[in-house]
Amino acid sequence: MAVKYFITGMSGFVGGELAVALAKQGYVVTGVDRVCPHEETARDFATLGIEFINLDLLDKEKLSPLLQDVDIIIHAAGVSRVSAARANPLECINSTILATTNMIEIVAGQTQSAEVRKPLFIYLSTREVSFYDRLYDSQVSVDHIYAISKKAAEQLILAFSNSFNIPLAICRLSDVYGGKRDHVNKLLPTFVERAKQNKLVRVFDNETRFHFTHIQDVIISIMEIAELLKAPGNMQKCFKIWSDESYSAEDLATMVVSSFNSKSRIDYSLRQSEATRQHINFSYQEWRFTPKFNLRDELCRLSEN
Repeated sequence: MAVKYFITGMSGFVGGELAVALAKQGYVVTGVDRVCPHEETARDFATLGIEFINLDLLDKEKLSPLLQDVDIIIHAAGVSRVSAARANPLECINSTILATTNMIEIVAGQTQSAEVRKPLFIYLSTREVSFYDRLYDSQVSVDHIYAISKKAAEQLILAFSNSFNIPLAICRLSDVYGGKRDHVNKLLPTFVERAKQNKLVRVFDNETRFHFTHIQDVIISIMEIAELLKAPGNMQKCFKIWSDESYSAEDLATMVVSSFNSKSRIDYSLRQSEATRQHINFSYQEWRFTPKFNLRDELCRLSEN
């Protein structure tokens, strides 16, 4: 019997590419998204026999029966970009934390019986969580809403996995690119398109380091991890899917222009220089708790009343 995959966020870049790749391998693929796929993606789904359901993950009543009798769940839904999370924090929290809680709670409720097969739950997280874990409290800002929501989702899934013995893989991705479903307005596709047209390529940020991972490497890695976790006794739950090799936006612009033999000029004038950027410095005074009431004294006082 073919392995049954259930994918959330299937209209998106990574979810859609995964669905198509898995169906081509002969797996049964079903998935949901609250946004309908683009016309070309919908045709690919129909051609390969992929079942798509237009559904919001917060609709627990309709979602619950879809999660029965599946072998592997790939949870790819949620806000996928730092800029989108910063622009709409509430949407980020709803689609990442609340939707994930809904998903894992349904799986936990369905697998409490010893006779019920427990699906492998694969959560697609982000390298931003690893970056966020290294920050001091004074460095955290609204720019990290995306990482905060993903970290919270990871912790919730881990808690349910431990409590209900659900097989789990947290896969942290980074700057996924390639494939015809990639977002055209991301940094790499934008640079490529402008270089093809010999247009000006602007570098606005040269501090961020990008660790690019091709979508095919993501697909291969997830399939390998799924096979790995079939073996009994494997306790690894968090997997890093990105290369240590990194690039600044300037590195990337130079590489793209060179690769395409483009006549594009690169504008290195950053949006906000280090000299003009304002930093908020927090000063702390250490405070330690000093009890004002002693238990023995209080008991004596009570005994005297």
